[in-house]
Amino acid sequence: MRSIRILGLLGVAAAALSSVGGYAQTAQHPNIRVTVDQNSAYVSADAMGGTGTYSDGVLTRCGIDRRMQNEPTIALDPRNAAVRTSGSNDYCTVPTAGDAWAGFYRSSDSGTTWVDSLLPGYAGDTSSQGTSSPISAMVAGGAHAAGDPVQAWDGAGNLFYMGNNFNRGLADGNSFRTKDNTGDVWVATYAPISAADNTTDGQKYIRTVILAQNTFGNGSFNDKTGIGADQNNGNVYASWSDFHGSGCNQILFSRSTDHGATFSAPMKISTGLCSNQGPNIAVAADGTVYEAWQGGTGGAFGQNSTNGAAFVKSTDGGQTFTKPVLAVLYTPFASTQFSGSSARDCGDVPFNCPSGQTFPRFDLAGPTITTNGTDVDMAFQVKLASGQGQIQFTRGSTGGSSWSTPTAIEAQATGHQFFPWINASTGRINAVYYDSSGDPNYSPLRAPCNSATGAGSKCLNVRYSESSDGGTTWTHTQLTDGPMNPNYEQFGGRLIPFFGDYIMVSAVGNAIGAVWTDTRNVVGALDPTGDNDGDDVAGDPETGGTCKVSTSTCFDGTGGLDQNIYTANIAP
Repeated sequence: MRSIRILGLLGVAAAALSSVGGYAQTAQHPNIRVTVDQNSAYVSADAMGGTGTYSDGVLTRCGIDRRMQNEPTIALDPRNAAVRTSGSNDYCTVPTAGDAWAGFYRSSDSGTTWVDSLLPGYAGDTSSQGTSSPISAMVAGGAHAAGDPVQAWDGAGNLFYMGNNFNRGLADGNSFRTKDNTGDVWVATYAPISAADNTTDGQKYIRTVILAQNTFGNGSFNDKTGIGADQNNGNVYASWSDFHGSGCNQILFSRSTDHGATFSAPMKISTGLCSNQGPNIAVAADGTVYEAWQGGTGGAFGQNSTNGAAFVKSTDGGQTFTKPVLAVLYTPFASTQFSGSSARDCGDVPFNCPSGQTFPRFDLAGPTITTNGTDVDMAFQVKLASGQGQIQFTRGSTGGSSWSTPTAIEAQATGHQFFPWINASTGRINAVYYDSSGDPNYSPLRAPCNSATGAGSKCLNVRYSESSDGGTTWTHTQLTDGPMNPNYEQFGGRLIPFFGDYIMVSAVGNAIGAVWTDTRNVVGALDPTGDNDGDDVAGDPETGGTCKVSTSTCFDGTGGLDQNIYTANIAP
């Protein structure tokens, strides 16, 4: 979640007004809004868990303020696939708690309806769950933000929710090279209300445990989380990126053998590699723990680096790991290639780029990993020689002892693909990703949904692909009802877009659910006296609006910041 630019938070999404068609094919799977923050209400963990009736002004405002949500997670309950949970970076807390927080959402009817909530401990949370959380002390010290959500179930109805908690840093600080960042990584546990009733799985908040804290000086920032759980013995495995002010970024790992009550001291598992980020964990039926991330062989800051999918495994429940190797090499598809500089994202002044384009960052190009029988599978976003972004797949036979040559999941003549996620169940590999092949302005030298003059448009869809033969062949469908514009300038004082760093798919048996960040509800506005790029939003003074800061109630009524999380059920 961490981004120096997005932390301005006083931003509104600029909705692209021009709309272009995506695929002629329409979505076969109804799109359901997970984050209902209009004419609704968020509930507390206390009320969700049946332990009380607590509410507060933060929760009340979250149900009506139409703010942004991104970086969604989803996890289907292996005891009852009708129960599923989701989470996101939820900016509904910005007006009342001062920053974004970790949203927690739960459905007990296969994702048809959702109960929206927040992880306890946010600023203003005086519930017993909130005040007893160790995060509340971090919040009191200035770490008002929480995000980077990931989730995993064990086999007993317990849901483990991982993320980070931080402040935005001080401009004259020393940590992370330029800022003093307080914060931590955490894992929360949600259990069944009744162990005998699987319809209540993951409904009752139990605890939050802090695994590591950021350090000051030319220190570290813990970010980019990954989690897995063994559905047989209940072990929980957590991993994250430790970004250093100097030296190689590390991948750290911690495990719990008591169902999330305590975690082991962090262990470095990335020795010998640099530029490490984006860990992803898969746990096989036999208990083997596999982990992959984006890594390189070059210097501390990526110089002279060979990029690839780093891979390790543990056969003793996460006590020890194999030496990390780059299982496959690839050139990552990253947003920096469209800026004309080294910028990760581009918008209006002072975030404008030499290319004249507007786009969010999409440079977390690390692998997503899953197990499929004795195979270990990975997917990642690759930059082709032309500059086109493509999702590619590789199969690791016999527990990752050898890897196939990466191949396209869905080769397209035009359009970029990014943010893949894969998950396998009952011999079927499921994949989701963003795809802009419906963009009539496509060029391999332009970011998705940008014209030659830098005008934004609605061209991005979510695609679903599945394979029942180990990734040799795939079938494809469009999940979204229609194309969206990812370039709305909702962040950094409504000057730059942010679309998160990932989307997800989860599967249990033949039940498959996907989640993604969506901008269909964003209300755009023309800016005829300015850049008029189609990426500005209703309410912003640039478009003649009167909403000067995102902490006011002004944007509640305009819809200019109404970025949401959507989901779909997929029939195999």
